[in-house]
Amino acid sequence: MHIIASLEDRITAGEVDIYLSNFLSYDIISEKEAKLLKVATSDNVLVVPPELRDRLRANIFKNMLLNIV
Repeated sequence: MHIIASLEDRITAGEVDIYLSNFLSYDIISEKEAKLLKVATSDNVLVVPPELRDRLRANIFKNMLLNIV
C-alpha cells in the first residue's frame, strides 16, 4: 500500500490520530482497528526514552497497518 510506504521513519501520536481519522473516513480500516492502532502507538504504551518513541511508534504503526490491510 502506497500510504504505508510513504510514512516517515518517525511519527508523533498526533500524526497517528490524523492518519487514523483519514483511514476511517475512506473506510480503509474499521473503528475497532483504529482503536487498536491508537492504543498500540500511544505514549502510555511506548515506555522508551523520548528520542526513540516516534521511531518505535512509526515501526509499530506501519507493521500493524500492513497486517490489517
